[in-house]
Amino acid sequence: MAKVIAFAALFAALLAVASATTYTTVVTTTVVDDVNPRGGGDSCMQEYEQQQKMRHCQMWMKEKMGGKYLDVSFLRTAVSNPMGGQGEHLQQCCQQMEQISSPCKCQVMKMMWKQQREEGSKGEMREMREMLENLPQMCGMQMREECRLSSF
Repeated sequence: MAKVIAFAALFAALLAVASATTYTTVVTTTVVDDVNPRGGGDSCMQEYEQQQKMRHCQMWMKEKMGGKYLDVSFLRTAVSNPMGGQGEHLQQCCQQMEQISSPCKCQVMKMMWKQQREEGSKGEMREMREMLENLPQMCGMQMREECRLSSF
């Protein structure tokens, strides 16, 4: 009987020691920005804001969407002859794009795409996406990597 009481006392003491020990768990949460998954979104957003949200590019796209230029031949002509007859908004858009740092160019294009998707109709989205994806080439810019914009 003494052995059982001693065993019970030892077990109770071990249980007390085990329950007195505390553990701290640290949870780290990472937020992924869908516009800039590689980070640096704040600096790219600042550049976007400094260029007035690429206002001239937005105006150029709206002008083309409502005008005579929106067709496949327009896109081909625009790519082969970047500045030929495209108007003041495209030239100013290209100037705004040149002011954006290389690492942010694609992120800024994605920001413009997001804004256009919010404002445009689904029927216009394919053409707008093509226009934005071809913008660096139309402006005579080299990008380190191709910038693909997501579908609707």
